Amino acid sequence: MEISELINVIRWTGLEEALKYGFSEAEFLGKNFIGITLDNGDGLILYINPYLNKIYKILLMSKTKYDLKIIGTFSSFDNNKYFIYEVNNPMQLINVLGSSIKVIYVEVIKDVLEDFLHQTMDR
Repeated sequence: MEISELINVIRWTGLEEALKYGFSEAEFLGKNFIGITLDNGDGLILYINPYLNKIYKILLMSKTKYDLKIIGTFSSFDNNKYFIYEVNNPMQLINVLGSSIKVIYVEVIKDVLEDFLHQTMDR
């Protein structure tokens, strides 16, 4: 999926800017995961190729149980437990989270979470 495809389907405030910045930072660092924090406390994890501006996989990370396919459970250093869901279609995000979400933060995912995601996706 191209960045523009995701932006055309999901029109959340700040998403376009977050994607552009996240892809640029991921390219600079040579990384393949970017995390986008949403104003409801959930987060998107995008598995990307920053050099081709491609999104290969969309994941949702949340403390909330949703009716989506769980691919793993991640426990952070502060013992918070997060469910990681696979999102097959961007419209699923609108159906689950709504259309009035705002992006509040974007970062390149690294370290422990990056390792966990690679291991989980290799299964």
